[in-house]
Amino acid sequence: MTNRSPTIASFWFGSDLSWLEQLCLQSFLDHGHRFVLYVAHEVKGIPAGVETRPASDVFWPPPFVVKAEDRQGVAVFSDIFRLHLMRQGEMIWVDLDAYCVRAFEFSTDFVFGRSRRGDFPTGVLRLPTRSATLEQMLEFVMSSNPSQPWRGRRLQRHNRERTARGERWGIEALPWASSGPKAFGHFLRRTAEDRHAMAAETFYPLAQEELWKLHDPRIATNEIETEAVHSVHIYGHQKKLMANRMAGLPVSGSYLDRLCKRHGIEPSTAPILRLAWM
Repeated sequence: MTNRSPTIASFWFGSDLSWLEQLCLQSFLDHGHRFVLYVAHEVKGIPAGVETRPASDVFWPPPFVVKAEDRQGVAVFSDIFRLHLMRQGEMIWVDLDAYCVRAFEFSTDFVFGRSRRGDFPTGVLRLPTRSATLEQMLEFVMSSNPSQPWRGRRLQRHNRERTARGERWGIEALPWASSGPKAFGHFLRRTAEDRHAMAAETFYPLAQEELWKLHDPRIATNEIETEAVHSVHIYGHQKKLMANRMAGLPVSGSYLDRLCKRHGIEPSTAPILRLAWM
């Protein structure tokens, strides 16, 4: 498959958009992509040119209660939402902390990458509708009493005993990332579709311990945006850092500050606010 300028999509729930989400959205628009943002309520701060659609076009309401202040609940639903989105066509999902460096023009139906530490984040994702990984992940996240299959026999036995006692739980009750990267990596390996993973540099050029480079003015742009990079993942916990220590704004002269200037984003009009989970 040859895919030129594919449509990019994401989901947002809770707060209005900060400069960081605005920056990431604008970066895809400026590289010629159509961007569809699915929402379940009115969201302010969406850049002109972004197409908004109701989340119910894909999957809404959630199978469990989702509250804006519940970061894990929102993250779990987002994990589920993107899987249902894969079933509908060829859009590429991106988290709203993925900054586009180069247009996503790939000659493959599978669009995802490894991280520097070798796992499989889901911040940039497209799986073909025929993907066995997609089918198995959907079955897992939508099942009653899900039990992480990558865990050992002791947990599986314990969960069988809980079920026998009449206990009931959903995917939202499992530990962080159970509906996302942990499950994704497990099912990719089970189906052998991990062979389609792109190199870490493609979507995750900075390892977790290198994220300080986003904020240090001494780091040159080309030190981060090497030739293989298509997007730079900024990660949600960097929002917490900026909200708590940087007044919700990029450090003057830093890589993030330079990106805002590149795309005409004014951070002071939409600073990152401290939310309950921070």
